[in-house]
Amino acid sequence: MTILTGHPKIFNASKCLEVDGSTIVASTGDASSSYSIDRNQDTFWTSVASDDSTTETLTVTFAEDIAIDTLLFLDINWKGFVVKYDVAGTWTHFAAVFGLDGSKSNITETAFSDNTAYYNFTEVTTGSIQITITTTQTVNAEKYISQIIATTEVGTFLGWPLVENMTFDRNSRVKTTLSGKVSVQKSLESFSTDLKFKNYPSTSTYNADIDLIMTLQDIEDPFILWLCGGRRGTYFNYIIRGYRLKDAITVQITSALGLSYTDNVLKNPVNAGVSLAEHI
Repeated sequence: MTILTGHPKIFNASKCLEVDGSTIVASTGDASSSYSIDRNQDTFWTSVASDDSTTETLTVTFAEDIAIDTLLFLDINWKGFVVKYDVAGTWTHFAAVFGLDGSKSNITETAFSDNTAYYNFTEVTTGSIQITITTTQTVNAEKYISQIIATTEVGTFLGWPLVENMTFDRNSRVKTTLSGKVSVQKSLESFSTDLKFKNYPSTSTYNADIDLIMTLQDIEDPFILWLCGGRRGTYFNYIIRGYRLKDAITVQITSALGLSYTDNVLKNPVNAGVSLAEHI
């Protein structure tokens, strides 16, 4: 069970992506349901003609039975909802759940108020999950979600790596007209950042962070970076992009891994650094 310390978390890429063969069915708004498993945070599933007296159901079927220990629901307006997984044709509650506000017996919410939900639980192997949504945070609003992420956690940084050069790029194309005015076209936003470990203590605790970044360097697949680590609200004077709950971003390392001992003394602290960019 992973306690939320606010340290950055790393997850494997979502295992319920449409591109990998997963499917989803919605009780209403089914034409937009696939937007919730397309890894594009600018698209949404939205219910149709729903209100707080209507229960909406989302059923995600994976391409094959998969092992998961984490669910993330990004950019939602749900107040009341329940999530279960399939066991031999029976919808079953997750056990030993840990969410944004601590331990829970299962995933059942009646007064949820954040725009993103996180649940870590005893690992299960299943072919499908079912989400039933009853009410919204604004009374009688249409229910929506940007992304459903079903995954496993790779690790949580135990220290505080430096987060530098974080950018959100709209990939603007600027054309200057004869008058000297400009015409600007913008694409969807993309994310990149650098993680650096400066003078990291050579202790068994913090060595785990260096091990984690080297693990990420070695894997071929993209992974999810969650910089806020589940912290929100009063932990921030102001929550900038990249640190919002909904900023669980699929990235990959784009640079060489730099490693050294401070002053080249083998018993000194370790330095490391990588660049990350959003992965499609």
